[in-house]
Amino acid sequence: MITNNQKKRAQEFLNLHHANEMLVLPNAWSAGSALVFERQGFKALATTSAGIAYTLGYPDGEDIDIDDLCLVVKQITKRISIPLSVDFERGYGNTIEEIKENVKQVILAGAVGINIEDGLANGTLANLPDQIQIIEAISQLKDEMDIPFVINARTCAYWLNVADEENKLAIAIERGNAFSKAGADCIFIPGPLNEMVVEKLVQEIDAPLNMIANPIFNDFDTMNKIGVKRLSMGSGAVRSVFNHLIKIGDDYKAGQLDLMTKQPFSYAEANKFFSLS
Repeated sequence: MITNNQKKRAQEFLNLHHANEMLVLPNAWSAGSALVFERQGFKALATTSAGIAYTLGYPDGEDIDIDDLCLVVKQITKRISIPLSVDFERGYGNTIEEIKENVKQVILAGAVGINIEDGLANGTLANLPDQIQIIEAISQLKDEMDIPFVINARTCAYWLNVADEENKLAIAIERGNAFSKAGADCIFIPGPLNEMVVEKLVQEIDAPLNMIANPIFNDFDTMNKIGVKRLSMGSGAVRSVFNHLIKIGDDYKAGQLDLMTKQPFSYAEANKFFSLS
């Protein structure tokens, strides 16, 4: 059931994409990680499909199913009070009808936004008319469910490196504008984009631009001045966490406890941090 509170969060999340200040959005993978980010003062959260998959013991790429995803979304939204967007990958379905129904289930689980991407498992991009139809169908759900959830349409032109630099830019702009016209509220173009490319994308795409934090261009103030409206963390945090966990396991197997024991987050501190009060 869609509550008035969820509708309010959805509108709040949509408004954040049109604010003067860039929305800096961390990507959570569990209720615990989401609570950490909320208590650090972030205005909204998104999930990372990679992080959820790793936490469930799978690689990224829709090896989990829609029921797995909805369970995690329910667990997260039960513990936070800020908007949550869900990394929906390619939709977890084979037809437009299946994808639309899956979006509905994610929204009913408590989300107020979704990412939908055009990158295929074989490293190519989905047929543009087909992807437009998917976005149009998802957009219809806003009226059908009476909630203004945010559609963040992702093109993987740069992520999958589908062409040379000039053509990648043209593809990203074409798809971004097509997705916006189909009903997307924001256009997500992840990849190692430099400042010049980002500025061009902002100028040429008729929708708020979402980019991912990357080592090529990562000056938040400059991004904000250029006009980037949303900045995602991606899977960087969860990979760092699992990397640290692997090192703890390696050390423990070798009889070394320092990484696990010589850190300030004690049992008492952890319980205090995650307390309901």
